[in-house]
Amino acid sequence: MKAYLSRPNTLKRFPGLLFIYEIFGMNEEMTRIADELAAEGYAVILPDLFSRGSWFSCVRKIMTDLKAGGGQGVQDLIEARNWLSQQPYVDSERIAVMGLCMGGGFALLLGRTGLFRVSAPFYGQTPAALDGICPVVASYGARDSWLLKDAERLKKELVTRGVPYDLKIYDDAGHSFMNRPANWFVKFAGNATKKAGYNPDAAADAKKRLITFLRTHL
Repeated sequence: MKAYLSRPNTLKRFPGLLFIYEIFGMNEEMTRIADELAAEGYAVILPDLFSRGSWFSCVRKIMTDLKAGGGQGVQDLIEARNWLSQQPYVDSERIAVMGLCMGGGFALLLGRTGLFRVSAPFYGQTPAALDGICPVVASYGARDSWLLKDAERLKKELVTRGVPYDLKIYDDAGHSFMNRPANWFVKFAGNATKKAGYNPDAAADAKKRLITFLRTHL
């Protein structure tokens, strides 16, 4: 499986971060975000889950795995995490998982495995069960009516379970508020419904909260 790797150019050992892209796959925007996180002191791996076939077939299979909570997609992500943990520049005891949209759902799913110390979903679906979930830093947009209920349920579950968390819903943001160049879906949804699109203030604050949480819990 192909993957994009970004890390600080020093001889130190760094915490690892498994970054799971959104449904549109590997592109310059996803690698830009990976590079920004690496600049903050993390070894970031971005596995290309859609490298096993056509985009359409991979999306269908991956979304099935997400709904089922297992399958090839989940195993691919765990293998990527394990590969990262074995690299000499990575502190194998300090690995987090982060994802956008589809990736956010996987980030929460994997946060239950015991393999990660922090889960960082950005506007991701909340799994039906959250038993065993690690500390969570989550970011959603109030205008993202598709996933707002997931954010509310996630917060309720984390409070009930006593899990350390930082969850914020940004009033003026919608879906995909982290993405600078908008994909076709964001352009359509943003123009037609105002439910999606880049929000620089929300993106900057979410990144700041993410780094602060990682430095505290990772």
